[in-house]
Amino acid sequence: MAYLPRKEKYAFSTALMGQTMIYNFVNLYLMIFYTDVLGISAAAAGTLFLVARVWDAVNDPLMGVVVDKTKTRLGKCRPYILYCSIPIALFTVLLFTNPDLSPVMKIVYASVTYILWGMAYTAVDIPLWTLSSRMTADSNERKSLIASGRIFNVIGSALPVFLVIPLKMLFGRGDEAKGYFWAIVAFCIVAVPLLLQGFFGTTERVMEMLNKKEHKVRVKDILDSLFKNQPLLLLLLSSLLSVLINLPITAGIFYATYNLGDEGYMALLAGTVLVASGIGCGIAPALGRRYTGRSILIATSALASFLFVIAYFACASGNMVLIVLLTFIIGVLLGIPLVLRTSMMADTIEYAQAKTGVRNEGIIFASLTFVSKLKMGAASFFVGMVLKFSGYIPNIEQTPEALNGIMLTMTLLPALGAALSVIPMLFYTLTDQEHKKIIEQLS
Repeated sequence: MAYLPRKEKYAFSTALMGQTMIYNFVNLYLMIFYTDVLGISAAAAGTLFLVARVWDAVNDPLMGVVVDKTKTRLGKCRPYILYCSIPIALFTVLLFTNPDLSPVMKIVYASVTYILWGMAYTAVDIPLWTLSSRMTADSNERKSLIASGRIFNVIGSALPVFLVIPLKMLFGRGDEAKGYFWAIVAFCIVAVPLLLQGFFGTTERVMEMLNKKEHKVRVKDILDSLFKNQPLLLLLLSSLLSVLINLPITAGIFYATYNLGDEGYMALLAGTVLVASGIGCGIAPALGRRYTGRSILIATSALASFLFVIAYFACASGNMVLIVLLTFIIGVLLGIPLVLRTSMMADTIEYAQAKTGVRNEGIIFASLTFVSKLKMGAASFFVGMVLKFSGYIPNIEQTPEALNGIMLTMTLLPALGAALSVIPMLFYTLTDQEHKKIIEQLS
């Protein structure tokens, strides 16, 4: 086994941390910024998020092809991390800008800036995750690398949870628009140097290890890498069916603000999830060495589904101790698949290479990032629709129907998503042992 240098794992993980600082800021606060600051309706905002994902259906595969076609002295993936990190920051700041426009033009502004932000984000996200497959071909080392990355990912996710509201109050002093704007500026100033570590501190070495010439990328090869890759399709379908698990990410700030009566509870609940998911990420490699990824994903998803149902009754009773305890356990259960699913996804690259004779890691990771963004867009859409049909009105005391709608997005709907994600994994067959045989054949 070829061990990755610790400094490379640290550089890759640090880049993910910087990326996630920006991504989670957007995930947690953009919806409420649109509804409560820009004055866009929840339904319009939710529809915007979903429509943007339709464009990603074109944009993400294109970026995957671009990565696969890239041949530079800097590598396939690293140049995009170098040149696209600053554009991400600029477009993120524009997302949280409140222009003096008419209501209709504000929707247009939000639509244009959000789609441009998504394109800039894709230009770094796909190369960054693809980089993990080019740093090492060893399955266990990949688990270790991705586990390290996911733990730093959790840290990056935690920073918006704990810092945005205090920064918003510090910079805004009662002005929500000003507070959000300067908070995201501060985050981007920190995040960009972290992202750039993905360029300066890593090495792409896998093609050299496998002694393969890189082939010209053809459309047929790309389609074969996807549609002749059964393990990949099952992982993507499982991930897509789990979309409802993402609802609390968008709905959490609404739940804290209106159901619990204090947006400060957002830090408690989201912080609990993040600490717990960090623990889940940390133990995932050890579990992966003892059990199959398939078994672990099925077990964690099924148990999480059951606990989400229990959480509904805990939320209805207002028992905060039980709510926090369930939140912690669910967080651990959902943290484990973050590592294993991504590692299993990377292993399907060699599976497809053995099947087709061509290595297309860019398009494979593009499919992962597209599904991830589709889930977040769909989650925001579902939250927006639930808010609309339950009678949500911004900045007032909510009706019992609206409060119950918010609670559904935090509990029973995620329970359904976790249960559905189990079904494709029942048919998954690619194991670590089979992957090792494939690596030996390719070497």
